[in-house]
Amino acid sequence: MSDWSRWPPRGWEAPTPRRQFAIFTAIAGYLTTALVGIGLSATVAGAVANIAIGAALLGLYSLFAPKPPVMTTPQAQSVINQTVGPRLRGYGRALLGGTRAFFDSTNGSLYQIVMMHSGYISAIESIRVGDKTVTLDGNGDVVTDGFNWFINGRFGGETQYAIRIYQYLGTTSQTADPMIAGAFPGVWTSEHRLRGIAYLAARFRSPPQEEFQRIFPDGYNTPLRAVCRLSEVWDPRSNTTGWSDNSGLCILDYLTHPDGFRKSLSDIDIASFIAFANLCDEAVPLKAGGYEPRYRLWGVYQLTDDPEAILTKMKATCDAELYQNAQGKIAIRGGKWEAPTVTITGQDIIAHNLEQGSDKFAAFNELKIMYTSAAHDYQTIEATPWIDLADQDDRGPIPAELDLDFVPSPSQARRLAKIHRAKHNPEWKGSVSTNLSGLRAINERSTRLVIPELEIDSAFYLGGFRIETDLSRIDMEVLTFSEAAYQWNPATEEGDNPAIPEDTAPDLTFPVPQNLTLSAVDGDTIEAAVTPATRDGLELQVQIRRGAGSTWQNMQTQDDNVSAIFEPAAPGQYQATSRWVGPQNVVGEWSFPYATLDTSVPVPPPSELMVDVDGETVSVSWRNPNFAQFYAARVYRVPEGMPFDPGAQINLQYGAPNGVLFYDDTPADGDWSYFVTAEDANGNRSTPAGPVTAEVV
Repeated sequence: MSDWSRWPPRGWEAPTPRRQFAIFTAIAGYLTTALVGIGLSATVAGAVANIAIGAALLGLYSLFAPKPPVMTTPQAQSVINQTVGPRLRGYGRALLGGTRAFFDSTNGSLYQIVMMHSGYISAIESIRVGDKTVTLDGNGDVVTDGFNWFINGRFGGETQYAIRIYQYLGTTSQTADPMIAGAFPGVWTSEHRLRGIAYLAARFRSPPQEEFQRIFPDGYNTPLRAVCRLSEVWDPRSNTTGWSDNSGLCILDYLTHPDGFRKSLSDIDIASFIAFANLCDEAVPLKAGGYEPRYRLWGVYQLTDDPEAILTKMKATCDAELYQNAQGKIAIRGGKWEAPTVTITGQDIIAHNLEQGSDKFAAFNELKIMYTSAAHDYQTIEATPWIDLADQDDRGPIPAELDLDFVPSPSQARRLAKIHRAKHNPEWKGSVSTNLSGLRAINERSTRLVIPELEIDSAFYLGGFRIETDLSRIDMEVLTFSEAAYQWNPATEEGDNPAIPEDTAPDLTFPVPQNLTLSAVDGDTIEAAVTPATRDGLELQVQIRRGAGSTWQNMQTQDDNVSAIFEPAAPGQYQATSRWVGPQNVVGEWSFPYATLDTSVPVPPPSELMVDVDGETVSVSWRNPNFAQFYAARVYRVPEGMPFDPGAQINLQYGAPNGVLFYDDTPADGDWSYFVTAEDANGNRSTPAGPVTAEVV
């Protein structure tokens, strides 16, 4: 066994170290002192300082700053062999592969463990072997057609299952897998529990060589994967924990999880998350009819990914913003239009630096939208792009891409793309400097700006604040934003959902040959024939046997690929079955019921049957039929006057065709009738010769 196939002891249950994220305490402290100096209370001044810093950290900068790369959800489907594999965690639904923690063979079977997810998951909804979704019975055996074979006869024999799979959800109380432990005593022990790891344990048996390629086309690399409902989350609305793909609840979980930001609930504005969770659950109409929740989150990440980058992808599923409220707690908002409640006019504006539209080289007029589609095997798929045809006529195509890897719906992706497009192509953007009256807008997502000289009276999105150290002014990053970005007409704006592609995987499930018949031709030749195959690339295979229980033999397939011959064929009763063989010698199922043919020639009866009585002895003689297939003769005795009785046999003799045989019988006194039959090697018997009678006294 290779070293890499053994998973070394690791602290799976220990949380991954995470750096602490400072809140710029020194800066906040300075602002608090300064604001107290102008007459604000210490409590209010501290809150304003925290809000100012929080807004700066979570503001417009996040729209334009580059983000470090993180894994994409489809990458979680891979099944890999690594001594130290990545630890994955996620929310919503995903198709998961994983890292092989164990991979070894014994007694002709291959055993493996595939670790899929760090932490408890809600459910394993389905399992895939290769690209095929399979069904398990109560023993964990894969009972889906194509993953079994038969012994002790093709039909009516014992079914053998090639694969057995046990499932583990990652509970802290789960025990070691008994199948692996039983096959590798002392190597995989009761201590190998993999607590807190959701995984699959599997055994691949070795089928007959002719069946191997059909069952395991990828050999030992046949991947095991599962569609899973991932992490359960706490819902403050009901104070319960369970599975949910509500974006707001998933973000709340990540902020407080040991493998996330590790914030305590006392650090969180729970009321804001309750309101946001309700927003995510709102029903949004679909173009095809029906509804879907407004904001859902399906995504997987590595625990080594930058938490800020993961959080950015999570917020992108719902247009969310995190900020610090007046109490210094983390709050959430966004995802819908809210009219500004604060107005800043020219008398409070010290200066402004605004420009119309985005910078020509940073704007885009064609937005490519990527999301993860369950209908496309949980791959990243492109939704209908947003295209500004008028602008393209003027400047040509200027493409950009919106990565919504954690979004599971094309409708949701298009709605978010519309919001993204509005934020990145505003009518006005820039900065505005105000006197301290601008503090009224610090806790707001947007404000109304009135600037007469620019003929501006509009709602502006507030991105960030900078307070001069001498408190002479407040600088705000702003861009225009309107209710139209959140209005939605599915009939005209949802676009056309991506078509589900045809399955391009090799079709290794072949039809059973139809209408198999047998016929005798040219004396000792048997021919089999079937209806031509309905697809190309298949070769006919026919097997035949003489009599039930005898050995199957291959017939010779002819060039027409619909017939086969067997020769020389001795007379007898034959059975035949057939199947198609495809590329790489992958085989289909044998046909049933069997085709039959009886080529037996009737056995002639013996001749010259006579008896000779000498005291108590009756000598019976006869001539065997002059028949090439003659094998044996049987002698029968019944009381005179009684009919032939096959159960009254008194002798069996072997001889040659046309030979004379004798048998001496010593019956009790009385009158007796004798019969003799001939038979061939297949047990086919003639009609009886006789009777001849003898009197014994």
